[in-house]
Amino acid sequence: MPAEQEKENITICTVNWHSYDFIQKLSENLSAKAQFKEKLTFLIIDNTNGEDKKIYSLQNTIPSVKIAKNDAKSLSGSRGHACGLNLAMSMINTKYALLTDPDVHIFKNHWDIFLIDILNQNNILTAGTTYPQWQLGKYHNFPNPVFCFFKTHDFLKLQPDWMPFTENALLLMWDFIRRNFLRLGILINRKTYENCAFVRKVWPIFEKLTGVCSKDTGWKIAEKAEKYHLKSVLFKAVSPDETVPESRSDAFKTLARQFELYYYSNEPILTHKYSTCSAVWKTQKGSDTNFWRQCIDEFNKYIVAG
Repeated sequence: MPAEQEKENITICTVNWHSYDFIQKLSENLSAKAQFKEKLTFLIIDNTNGEDKKIYSLQNTIPSVKIAKNDAKSLSGSRGHACGLNLAMSMINTKYALLTDPDVHIFKNHWDIFLIDILNQNNILTAGTTYPQWQLGKYHNFPNPVFCFFKTHDFLKLQPDWMPFTENALLLMWDFIRRNFLRLGILINRKTYENCAFVRKVWPIFEKLTGVCSKDTGWKIAEKAEKYHLKSVLFKAVSPDETVPESRSDAFKTLARQFELYYYSNEPILTHKYSTCSAVWKTQKGSDTNFWRQCIDEFNKYIVAG
């Protein structure tokens, strides 16, 4: 492939932490839904640093894939994930790139052309998902690493650092105080936010007053983008009570309530499983992968039937 044409390709990057099954299905899903799957290159950052032998078998099943070992230096959770994402920033050389979590499923047909078209309108820097509104204290104005699509050259100008939290002990404590004030400990959780109209109306006001006090993965980049007035297109995390055609489907309600379901202009784009042990965000079925996939299958049937 000529070098100039290679620059039009899309690098799809995800971070592996014993995530073989998710990444295998992710690659199948993204390839099947793309208009030009031959232009997709997969970059897997292996945060097990070679310990997960199974992930390397994907080199036999994904046509264009590179797997890079990463020593996350004992960093765990979101810090370890961010370490992998930062490594990826130095390895992407295609014109476009997509960062995505392994536990994502795309509904949008021809997502590749759809996203490229978005970026080519009105000088858009990024397109993707941001932290849902019910995740109080996080940033909501910029794509998070669950699904973030960008023009590589323009994005790298920001010198992106995905590392969460601050290293300043006093600021960490101040964030902790503000976060617990905003969420009333664990009282204002996802379930409360989704079920109580008063909370949905009043607590965003409190959130504006407290500011970003849960500085999760990508907050530094979001802060830079806001400072430089850079534009993003954000997909909306819908609620189970949204008035869209698919809301009549039980699968819609379950994906929206138990997991994360994102729309753009009243069209389903993707779902994110998002399993968490946090008492604030945990849902009853959030850790049930088989149930999540059953809901996806049912939702797909409903979309096709509609």
